[in-house]
Amino acid sequence: MEDMHSEPKSGARYYPSVDALRFLLAFWVAASHFEVFPLLAGVDTTKKFGWLLSHGWSTLFFGVPAVIVFFVISGFCIHLPFCHFETMSISKYYARRYTRILVPVAGALLVYWLMGQNMQFWGQHSILWESVLWSLLCEEIYYLIYPFLLYLRKKLGWVLIITPAMLLSVLLNLTHRNAQSFHDLGPLITAMVLYPVWLLGCVLAEEVERLPTLHSRRRIIGWRLLAWFGCWAVCLLHFHTIVRYMQTCMLFGVLAYFWVKNEIAYGKVASPPAWMVWAGAWSYSLYLMHGPALETLRCLHLPSFGPLVNWLVTMGFVCLYSYIFYLLIERPSHQFAKRIRVSRSA
Repeated sequence: MEDMHSEPKSGARYYPSVDALRFLLAFWVAASHFEVFPLLAGVDTTKKFGWLLSHGWSTLFFGVPAVIVFFVISGFCIHLPFCHFETMSISKYYARRYTRILVPVAGALLVYWLMGQNMQFWGQHSILWESVLWSLLCEEIYYLIYPFLLYLRKKLGWVLIITPAMLLSVLLNLTHRNAQSFHDLGPLITAMVLYPVWLLGCVLAEEVERLPTLHSRRRIIGWRLLAWFGCWAVCLLHFHTIVRYMQTCMLFGVLAYFWVKNEIAYGKVASPPAWMVWAGAWSYSLYLMHGPALETLRCLHLPSFGPLVNWLVTMGFVCLYSYIFYLLIERPSHQFAKRIRVSRSA
């Protein structure tokens, strides 16, 4: 899910923890579309205790909540460069956004087409909506209206923007209770349901400079466990009750906002692993390409090496496939987009 680079690494407002999170989330989505880490692969599921362990472990990894955290990060990164600017060139803003986002999407669609995917582009049965690209379609709507949002932010403030957005999200969920997934809602309604989550990322962009440093390792572990528990709860409710993830994702987005905020605060004193920050640079490609990579690997008909080795080989192949796409498509488009200057001081 893209455009979640904070600022160039030479800039004063670059947050490595955001890039590390981007990789974690993209990898989480990729793994959820394959299978969870085979920690309990040898458990005897014919016994009740073994069955409970195996199924309990599998429910801890659900990709949709990870995408919701991406919406928070996306709003954060889009708004971050404009927090202290009074004017922006709208034409250059659109040129930069769509160069950065749509060139890799076009490359991804070409790969999808080569693999025989349906190339209908809009509606509930389009390739954009039935694949992982659904979240990007929502974000394109947010990017399109962002200049108008920036104007309203200066005139009204966040409370008068987010409150109606949340009320509309709740109303839409109440009136579409029979929907089984976001695919049933369609692009526009889904974008409206999740818009409050994206707006919370914008709020975080304005708060980030004033965030107090979080020194407690125990506290950040607590936030991570709470986020994981929230992910598990969304999954459990969706598959085992009548409460679908459409009804819970906005609430989970609020939790995600606080989790990301605390990760940034903790990152001021404890840098994330350098390899995760590096991998965050190509996490958009990982998000776009993990599906085709998995399909390509299936076509190779490799022999089985056992659950653990199969998982490691598969996820390693997915990462390599995505990184090559990043080098060939995403990085050149990003470098070109950065040359387009959008904002200036008042």
